[in-house]
Amino acid sequence: MFLPSLTILLAARSLPTYLRHRGVRSLRSALHLSDGNENTVENLSYRPVFVDDISRCHEIESSSYPEDEAASLENLKYRQQNAGEYFMCATKLHSETNSEHIIGYICSTRCNEFTEESMSLHDAHGSILAIHSVVVDGSYRRQGIASAMMNEYLKRMLFFSNLVADTGANGFSRILLLAKSNLLSFYVDCGYMVLRPSPIVHGKDVWYELEARREYMERLLRLQTFNTSDEELNNIDAAAIAANRRELGSSRSTSDPEYAADNVFAEGRNERRTKLHEELNKLGIDPNEMEHHPERFGTSAMRTYNSFLLPKSKGALAVAESPTRARVVANNISFLVREFKADQEEWLRNVDRNRDEAVRQSEEIIGSKHPVVIVLDNVRSAHNVGNILRLAEAAQVESVRLCGMTPRPPHPKIMKTAMGAAEYVDVGDPGASTLQTVLDLKAKGYDVFGVETTHTAITLWDAQISCNPVAFVFGNELIGVDVEVLKECKNIVSLPTYGNKNSLNIATCVGIVTWDYLRRGAHIP
Repeated sequence: MFLPSLTILLAARSLPTYLRHRGVRSLRSALHLSDGNENTVENLSYRPVFVDDISRCHEIESSSYPEDEAASLENLKYRQQNAGEYFMCATKLHSETNSEHIIGYICSTRCNEFTEESMSLHDAHGSILAIHSVVVDGSYRRQGIASAMMNEYLKRMLFFSNLVADTGANGFSRILLLAKSNLLSFYVDCGYMVLRPSPIVHGKDVWYELEARREYMERLLRLQTFNTSDEELNNIDAAAIAANRRELGSSRSTSDPEYAADNVFAEGRNERRTKLHEELNKLGIDPNEMEHHPERFGTSAMRTYNSFLLPKSKGALAVAESPTRARVVANNISFLVREFKADQEEWLRNVDRNRDEAVRQSEEIIGSKHPVVIVLDNVRSAHNVGNILRLAEAAQVESVRLCGMTPRPPHPKIMKTAMGAAEYVDVGDPGASTLQTVLDLKAKGYDVFGVETTHTAITLWDAQISCNPVAFVFGNELIGVDVEVLKECKNIVSLPTYGNKNSLNIATCVGIVTWDYLRRGAHIP
């Protein structure tokens, strides 16, 4: 299973309330504490995975993931043989036999690109540590083991990263992994941030790319609270690593004719090429142009194309020969080509800024956050909340107050739609009522406007809204803003509609109202 890692970028700034609470949880995990399950976690031991352990690891892997997502026995053997220093297991002493028992493991390889092709190999000098599997035996789940295991793993990986001076240029700079939406909150708790939906196709579900936050890793480095002794940690010694590591250097291109001639998996190449070309033509991509002018399509797309024609392992060959694989690969190539072409156009920017750049730009343009507070009154949809947090971060408003039953981070649906923005938005204290929130804001000098479709509402375009600190209240999708709350508002505004529907989706409405306020104050250059 592939789990890409995330870059660690976090500005030194005040954290939202839910993240401050999460910081306590994560710190407890780093110290190997687990509420209600201390005995289980404290009795764990950690060590590298050896050759004799691979069968047990494969047993856990096979029982934990669907067949089209589980790593094969050959893949696990490859990772242990070539990237053994990045393969760690958690063990527990079996009470009856007094023998060691593996109950979970994490494994990774290094690469320079976060693509399916590059992750299938190990480059000992790669700048990215790509985590493939984080898995716990089914009978030991929901006991805090995965969190403790991840924190121990990150601490051990610190000494292979460029955060430690001794590694020099050989240390990796990023830890990336892939996860499904239901696990996003778990990984955020473990020190990761969500980057984007991943173009990597692995099974039938959508995967998300996450990266370990640098600030979190630096904090672990300062803590130095290892569950193992220095002597045991050093047992991942240079001799053992040297014995197991195969220095690959730069990987050989599967498009190399000499490589193709010697490739034992080249059989069936022409048939695979024909199928893939048919699927590419359906998507409007000229496969002949790809072969003759690969520079027009980008490295990632060409690697995906070539690795389908010339697999590098028995497992990859079996996947390539599956009936629907050509269509899946063609769609993946199509996405990578669009991404490459968009990247070539200077006027199109579809990649998020890093956190330092975003804070710097915000300070240069507006000096601080915009004096806007978004108040959500008992909003039901977690997807809507996630979208609102995303636009709130983009607009750099002061905060989003999640009142009443409004879902809060780290709800998985919020984390999914917020696309990594949730951790940068102040969401206020849990349990606050909408009415009390509005009264508090008025006491602090905010002009509070209700956004609602009532017969007394003023069209937003005609409303007199000053550049003073302002709060906008948005209500429940079914019944709107509470009447008692509306009575405390300075005015009620609405967006005009011209069709059968008299209202808009709340997230859409929040975006329009927020940017209209920024336009009025000329806050956007």
